Amino acid sequence: MELKQLEFFVACVETGSFNKAAEKLYTSQPNVSKVIKSFEKELGKPLFKRNGRNTVVTDYGKSVYIYAQNIFKNINLISNQEDTKNKVFRLSTYQSHVLSRIVASLYNRHKNLKIDYFQGTIDEIINNVSHGISELGILYISKNQFGPFNNIILQKKLNFVEIDKRTICIMVGKNNPLYNQDMISSDKLSEITFIRGLNDFFSIEHHFEEINVGPYINQHMNSAIYTNSEYLNTYALLETDLATLGIDINPPDNMQKEAKILKIKGDDSKLMLGYIKKNNSILSDEAKEFLENFKMVLHSSGHNHDV
Repeated sequence: MELKQLEFFVACVETGSFNKAAEKLYTSQPNVSKVIKSFEKELGKPLFKRNGRNTVVTDYGKSVYIYAQNIFKNINLISNQEDTKNKVFRLSTYQSHVLSRIVASLYNRHKNLKIDYFQGTIDEIINNVSHGISELGILYISKNQFGPFNNIILQKKLNFVEIDKRTICIMVGKNNPLYNQDMISSDKLSEITFIRGLNDFFSIEHHFEEINVGPYINQHMNSAIYTNSEYLNTYALLETDLATLGIDINPPDNMQKEAKILKIKGDDSKLMLGYIKKNNSILSDEAKEFLENFKMVLHSSGHNHDV
């Protein structure tokens, strides 16, 4: 059983239909149906009666709904418990070597600090912060996508705090024929083969739809590997001729000689980089320290680049 299944189920119950649940969750109706069907198969009993376009919760579904509400309440209670001996800092972010390095540095300064660190999609980051699994979520979003993004976080009683604006770039390793270049034009993007993140509504590929090169890159972008593994992303970048998409923050020192950033010629569009947290929540000292260190990295990198 996954929290995602429970969240989709609760949304279907509270909205009264799979279509409305899909709109609320910013996903498709077939995806909602797939998740609910998988959940019912796992439970061994139907949760809904389907009468044409009408969706009615079964008696069993009503009892599951009560349990699901309690689960989300208990998750929040657990995450808000104070450990008097060892503090815990819980963080969710997009995939980033820079953020990983900041987390490691935080541990070195606070050896008694326990850290729960998760990297995933924007949808996963939002859910983790909403359910209290993470105190803080670091992410980036395009200006044109901020509307639907903001609707989601408002429903989940979260708010977004912008830290900076950054451009989308391409990173290549030494085995890539473009390694000796500093810039690439959009009409050359079809010559690159990419390693890409798993697709979701707010993936970086979707950001391209909102900027100058969007239609071109989505029609002609060649991709060999799709993954949410930072390890695979790194090894593929350094050991193959594949490229990856990223935003312009300097990579860690140990990668600067092995990989480099290419600007996309003619594209000055910016992504909003910041963090989400629960409304009216007070950030822990550890969260504040992490954010200060992140801001220092951003300041020192100016408008250079990162993965």
